[in-house]
Amino acid sequence: MTDDIDAPGVDVWTVPLDRPPATVATLSRILSEREAERADRCRFEADRRRFIVAHGALRLILAGCLDVPPEELRLQRGRHGKPRLAGSSDLRFSLSHFGELALVAVTRHREVGVDVDRLRPGLPVEPFAERFFPASDARFVAAAAGPTERAERFLRLWTRKEAVVKAAGARLVQGLGLTVLTDAESVADVVRDPSGQIPGAWSVCDLPVPDGCLAALAVAGPVAPSISGPHSVDEL
Repeated sequence: MTDDIDAPGVDVWTVPLDRPPATVATLSRILSEREAERADRCRFEADRRRFIVAHGALRLILAGCLDVPPEELRLQRGRHGKPRLAGSSDLRFSLSHFGELALVAVTRHREVGVDVDRLRPGLPVEPFAERFFPASDARFVAAAAGPTERAERFLRLWTRKEAVVKAAGARLVQGLGLTVLTDAESVADVVRDPSGQIPGAWSVCDLPVPDGCLAALAVAGPVAPSISGPHSVDEL
């Protein structure tokens, strides 16, 4: 990881969430009281186990970066739920999980957001894109060859918007109108909100994830980040 603010370095981890009961039990013991309560509110047992693994893995990753015991980390949430470390740490992070997969992104000095989602080809994505996305995004979705490609294009845009929203600590409704895909042949797209609801510039790029999923990363500033990973967190 680099501390060069002009070229932010980001470490990314992939976390498979379906783990043996013994692993789930071990990770549950390092969660905060609030995290444990959130896990217990999950409607289905599989979701509860996956929540525990995702948030336990996040604690292990952050603890490794800071060289502290994972159960001693104190996390706070901002106005719209964006988590951060309590105190004056310059470490910034983002967690996203969907189904059996989680992604964790960690960097320093600059806000970061990550989002992962699973393809659902049967969804009627065109009407949603026409109603809520910029016209260029809606055309990008509609121009796809068939329903599977339309769903893939929609999800590519969706994860990019979500990543920016998470990095900025904003609300999802504020990110739907962002144009997050350009024709420029660069490592990442630079996103700016013309409405000013999400201030600043954001560098956005796609991340490699298993087939059937799409993921995106956003970092504050117009400079594309140097990405290390994804590292696979297979041994917890």
